[in-house]
Amino acid sequence: MIRIAQQVSRAIRILRGNRDESARASHLVVEKVALMTYETDFLGQAEREKCSQSTFSERKIMSTKTAFKRVALVAAAALAIGGISAVSANASALTQIAVTGFTGTATATVSGSATVGTYVSATITFTSDTNNATSVTSTGVGQLNVPAIAAGTNNVATTGITSTSFTAFEADTSTAVPGTSAHTLSTTGVGNTSVGTLNISAYSATAGTQTITVNSSTGASTLTITWGAAPVLSTQYTTSGMSAGTAAVTQGTNATVVAANTAQSAAVNRAATIVVAPFNSNNVALGSETLTVTISGPGTLGIATTAAAAASTGRALTGAASAYTVDVYGDGTAGVSTITITDGSTVLATKTVTFYGSPAKVTVTQNLFVAKAGAQLGQLGNDKALTGATVTALAGAAASTGTAGTGTAAFTASVVDSNGNAAAGATVKAVSSNTAVITTSTPVEETTDAPGTWQVAVSGAAGALSGQSATVTFEVYDAATSAYDILATPITFTIGGAVASETLSTDTTSYNALAPVKLTVTAKDSAGNAAYDQDGTLVSSLLSTVQLGGTLASPTKLVNGVGSVTGIYAPSVAGDFTISGTDSVSGALESVTPVTATSLGGSADSAANAATDAANEATDAANAATDAANAAADSADAATAAAQDAGDKADAALAAVTALSQQVTTLLAKVAAVSAALAKISAAIAKLPKK
Repeated sequence: MIRIAQQVSRAIRILRGNRDESARASHLVVEKVALMTYETDFLGQAEREKCSQSTFSERKIMSTKTAFKRVALVAAAALAIGGISAVSANASALTQIAVTGFTGTATATVSGSATVGTYVSATITFTSDTNNATSVTSTGVGQLNVPAIAAGTNNVATTGITSTSFTAFEADTSTAVPGTSAHTLSTTGVGNTSVGTLNISAYSATAGTQTITVNSSTGASTLTITWGAAPVLSTQYTTSGMSAGTAAVTQGTNATVVAANTAQSAAVNRAATIVVAPFNSNNVALGSETLTVTISGPGTLGIATTAAAAASTGRALTGAASAYTVDVYGDGTAGVSTITITDGSTVLATKTVTFYGSPAKVTVTQNLFVAKAGAQLGQLGNDKALTGATVTALAGAAASTGTAGTGTAAFTASVVDSNGNAAAGATVKAVSSNTAVITTSTPVEETTDAPGTWQVAVSGAAGALSGQSATVTFEVYDAATSAYDILATPITFTIGGAVASETLSTDTTSYNALAPVKLTVTAKDSAGNAAYDQDGTLVSSLLSTVQLGGTLASPTKLVNGVGSVTGIYAPSVAGDFTISGTDSVSGALESVTPVTATSLGGSADSAANAATDAANEATDAANAATDAANAAADSADAATAAAQDAGDKADAALAAVTALSQQVTTLLAKVAAVSAALAKISAAIAKLPKK
């Protein structure tokens, strides 16, 4: 008998989605086999007889489903044969929007910000748009303003205009009707080669977001406007600047200047000039602000639209619109003045002008100490840049015409008035006590960065010997006494030779693990005196016997015979470490004395040391216990011997006692026998007749 399963066609048996209906419609029965994984595949098979209750409806289901599939297959085949490909409608170009002030190129998505109460102008370009009537809508805050354009070549007309929407259509004739196929917004409309553009504007009286949408068959293009509050004066963007005297002003410079206390009134003699540049919150310059300026302390003010346009007029002024320049004048009084500039209640700038009086005191700061014979020590320059003079190179004896300590004067002097304020422009000089040893340069004032501060270089006299010294005194002329009698404390400079020996040292001899180490080089000349001050690497080929942390580098500046460097860290392990190197100046290896220090190590080392100490202590305790045990053993042996001797004696005594006990027992028995005999005798006597 042929198996029922063999009657089922192979195509039907491998179908998944509709095989049950197919099987039932064919009146086929399938036995469950090993390859059947779903129980329902067996239980849900078709009935055996024809015209069953399910056959008719299931045939209809199969007929409907297969019909849909056939249609889809035919359509796909037709598209393939005809060479047609399906393309999304959005692949066409979108309507373009350009907004003045937002972007220079028209795009389909535009966004930007605007101020409430203003207008935003936009141009809509209808590109390849084929729908019959394009609608433009506005949502959110604001409204639309749309012109109605007359019919004509390449025009776009509008209809149905409200404050939030309108309809646009091609209007190439006076009878053009929006929405008709003859007047679509296409690139090839009736009588036109292109549709063209439409100008609109947006307006909002309130802050918020306005979204303008241009709807077309190719998709939606949007213009998003964020309406914000009107810009206001901004201290963030407002700038100011000040210059001394009549010099040009650069914005953002000089919060303070120094000026003489000379009485002034004409603009050409002003002590300082201030210029304010007001900006609003959109970082846009404001051209018609009204500023108020006041001064506390000495001096008077003037305010105008340009520099040097206002003479001294008072101490509290309100300028005309756009008057942004403030002139400051001395009134003959020394002291510190504060100038405050406001716009309404907003403070835009605060500046300080120090009006100084006559020099009253001078102090000096020594930067360098040891000069080379026949060479200048220290570099001079105008202000803190300190450039210019050719001086002794600090890189070694071989380079004698380099720059010594760029930006480092041999010493500086500060001249102040009776109030302690810097007194600029004083008449000064530096005097050496022995010009055969040390000579001095002409002092240079830091007129821009620090008026009243002077720089001085010194030089070692030709032929001066190592170890010789001289003092230098900075002197200030006093107009009241007509003499240089304002004197600083004298400072001492010595003569030194080239480096002949160097010694390394550390700031301490013992360090915790990875603690910072300060390495110092002490350099001496052949006479044993401090070598002259110089720049350059002092020690090369630095080595440490144990790995250090950080960077092991040489000091690069020698001042007063000493150079130091940091950035070095002690080893992480315990033990001694030695740092050594080669003398970079003279090249003599033997001239550098190494330094040895100790690292205490880290926590692991400490723990190991503690464990070792504990083990040693335990060993000592064990040895002591062993000694005590041995002594106890000896005592036990002696006690055992004594016990044994005592035992022997006890045994003998016990034997004697035992023997005595036996004798006593025998004696008692005899006594008892005698007693019994006496009793009998006594009884017998009692029975004797009495006389």
